[in-house]
Amino acid sequence: MTTHRLTTKRLQLNVSICGQGSPLLLLNGLGGLIRTFDPLRNELDDFMTITLDVPGVGKSQMPRWPFRLPSHADVIAGMLEQLGIEQVDVFGVSWGGALAQEFALRYPSRVRRLILAATSPGPLLLMKPADVMDFFRKSKNTKTHKQEISGHSVQTLLRFGVMKGMLSVNPRTYYFQLAALIGWTSLLRLSRMLQRTLILAGDRDPLIQAYNGHILRRTIRRSELRLLEGEGHFFVVTSAGRTAALVREFLRRHYDDEEKAPRIAN
Repeated sequence: MTTHRLTTKRLQLNVSICGQGSPLLLLNGLGGLIRTFDPLRNELDDFMTITLDVPGVGKSQMPRWPFRLPSHADVIAGMLEQLGIEQVDVFGVSWGGALAQEFALRYPSRVRRLILAATSPGPLLLMKPADVMDFFRKSKNTKTHKQEISGHSVQTLLRFGVMKGMLSVNPRTYYFQLAALIGWTSLLRLSRMLQRTLILAGDRDPLIQAYNGHILRRTIRRSELRLLEGEGHFFVVTSAGRTAALVREFLRRHYDDEEKAPRIAN
């Protein structure tokens, strides 16, 4: 696994590349750090997996002002150009699934196939800023925190991610990423998406409920939906092997009208 420091749109990015094979870009969820994808990357060691801390997350530079989602897509395009990668398969989970949709719509020639996990076509409001503020305020008192979030799905998910070292502990990170989604939707544009798309959804996801997967399936022309029974929002982590098997089968499937693998420039 190698780490790169790249500068795109005048921001320093922390980028991680692992393995060899056809390139697969992994886009993280809200507050997600690079290491969130470690279990999935270990299962997909026959691919060259590329992931990053998006601007404002982890070791990537915090922008002065929040980026809108199209600007995040431009950052991804600039990153791939610097890495000499012309075309990729893209896997996006949750907030990263929204970014994956925007990137595929904005740069269609750079995306061969698309995988959307635990995400929505919008309007997408993963959580309220007040939930984030409340979570980090309560985190200062561990005993109170454990008592008060037991029945609150959003705060339970945040606590799980932070304790596992998968999510940022900087509240500003969440505010900036939530701001990127204000007013965003792909719903009226998805009929233009021509990439073959795999949609993954957990049937017990309290944050992005399974009906969002059905909406994506009906709107994206060449798409298929796989519902993961008994899985919640973090199935990419908690069931990495199961997720990787579905991803591998989808990406290895042959279609006569497609190139066999994404391209890497010399």
